[in-house]
Amino acid sequence: MWLLYFNPENDLALASNDPHYTPPASARQMAEDLRDFPRMWNVDRDIVLPWGWSPLAVTRLRAMGVAESLLPSPSQLEAYRHFASRQTAVRLLKKVREQLSSLFEASKLVGESSWCCSEEEVFEACGRYGASMLKMPWSGSGRGVRPVGEGALCQKDLDWVRRCLQRQGGVEVEPKYNKVQDLAMEFWAEEGRVRYEGLSLFDTTAGGVYAGNLVASEQLKLERLSRLVAPEVVEEVRCCLIGVLSAADIPQWYTGPLGVDMMVVAPHPSSIAHPSGTESPLEQGDAFSLHPLVEINLRMTMGWVALRLQQNLLPGELGTFKIVCSNGRYSALFIKKGV
Repeated sequence: MWLLYFNPENDLALASNDPHYTPPASARQMAEDLRDFPRMWNVDRDIVLPWGWSPLAVTRLRAMGVAESLLPSPSQLEAYRHFASRQTAVRLLKKVREQLSSLFEASKLVGESSWCCSEEEVFEACGRYGASMLKMPWSGSGRGVRPVGEGALCQKDLDWVRRCLQRQGGVEVEPKYNKVQDLAMEFWAEEGRVRYEGLSLFDTTAGGVYAGNLVASEQLKLERLSRLVAPEVVEEVRCCLIGVLSAADIPQWYTGPLGVDMMVVAPHPSSIAHPSGTESPLEQGDAFSLHPLVEINLRMTMGWVALRLQQNLLPGELGTFKIVCSNGRYSALFIKKGV
């Protein structure tokens, strides 16, 4: 059976964990406007592939007539939800730090985070990191993330932390980094193991919402990234992640994309353009570090879609892919252009 289903509200549905959850109006509008979006995925195998799995997704697919044998059981869904939590990213980042310790010591790599289950643990982590980012265990693009400054948390911050602890059971705390480029490595997970699919160079808004992907050959993306990060560092991270993820108890039943979000970090404020745009040259002497594991997405990602669109390019072509919202309506755009 071949079924592709776009359910952009899935991260929010996972947070709710309610099979009858009602997504916000914006997510419902996106799903309606982009109902033909799966045609861009270029999937060429028999598979039931929603954007992500949740009790709500199972309820909807069952109502569409999908056989129970093709749907995950409640226990399988719970294992999926547990792995999809940001707690998994905190845990696996520690393993990456252990295996690539020399690159962290040399400041080629950067990144740390803490999983907190109490207000006291959140206060302690923020005290260590200074300016920090607080993150809910499950949340959608640009949602569920709260920046806080150095010093004591204000009352609104405290209220946010308390609600998150009460509703979702934990908070991820990480230092606030000076990001200059978003990127991801895209994998395919099957029977608990992963294979590397390709690199994703993308942009986000100031609020963390997805803005668009570069669609290009792997070679061109690596060349552009090499302006910021040495290719050998990227390769060591790729090899490390294949091992760490394949040993990380990915639900055996899950077959589909898995994305690892990363970022290139500058040690000080910088106006350097992204390699995905390259409007201006890089400044000589700037030192950059790669954060190798910001988040793990056990679902479809826009970066994985960009990899599928890459198959439509002729030699020497590249393109851009983005989701555009205008007057409350959504559209998916893929624009080809020359190198």
